[in-house]
Amino acid sequence: MLGCVDFHTHIFPDHVAARAIQALTQAYGAQAEGSATSAGLMAAMEQAGVDRAVVCPVATRPDQVASINRWVVNLDRQYFLPFGALHPGSDDLAQELAFLRDHDVRGVKLQPHFQGYQLDDPAALRMIEQLADLVILIHGGQEIREIPKVLATPELLRALHDRFPSHRLVVAHLGGYRMWESVREHLLGQDVYLDLAYTFNRMPDQEIAEIISAHGPEHILFASDYPWQLPEEARVGLGRLGLPEEQQHKIMGGNASALLRL
Repeated sequence: MLGCVDFHTHIFPDHVAARAIQALTQAYGAQAEGSATSAGLMAAMEQAGVDRAVVCPVATRPDQVASINRWVVNLDRQYFLPFGALHPGSDDLAQELAFLRDHDVRGVKLQPHFQGYQLDDPAALRMIEQLADLVILIHGGQEIREIPKVLATPELLRALHDRFPSHRLVVAHLGGYRMWESVREHLLGQDVYLDLAYTFNRMPDQEIAEIISAHGPEHILFASDYPWQLPEEARVGLGRLGLPEEQQHKIMGGNASALLRL
């Protein structure tokens, strides 16, 4: 059992963190709540009583994949659970997958909008097909700053799950940020996990509680989306729901421990 796990965080190497956040702030239209460095995340984890954090790097270009993965595997495993970066346009996908497996990386983060591909692209499907032994955390729904064409709708994510039903799929933002009705229609009750990243104080608590109840608390993962939300805010939000203690323990870390096979 991992204790309390924040399943969705973003940090960068110290020398590029400020520049990366500036670019993402312009893209997202949101203000970072903390420093996107390992030290900044550790301080936020300590404040919230979080024991481990899943670090979710995203390679927006194929040429970024190798350098990101070689950075993320060297994070302190006492505090961080690194996920790998992959891109369907990479020429050395097999090499990168072997590298991640050799370094005991348990999952990958995909973000179709910022990576520039559609979920049904043949190259994307060939990549995802090879991820049966890894957890796949994928963005779901709208962006913080609304975009005209959503590439990871709940309907498309359901189609992905139907295509690869044995893959361990985690859909961020409770299945589809600001697309909750579509989440209800296409994802609730399916054998996929939903994380809570960037949901508390962005949607009504009652709606969060209803989705958790309908989907099943054993398939819900505590997450903040740091630095866009502090884990303390997410933990306080989860506490407001008044869930039974057993359900809270599952969501806060038990489900993550089972999913990551730790």
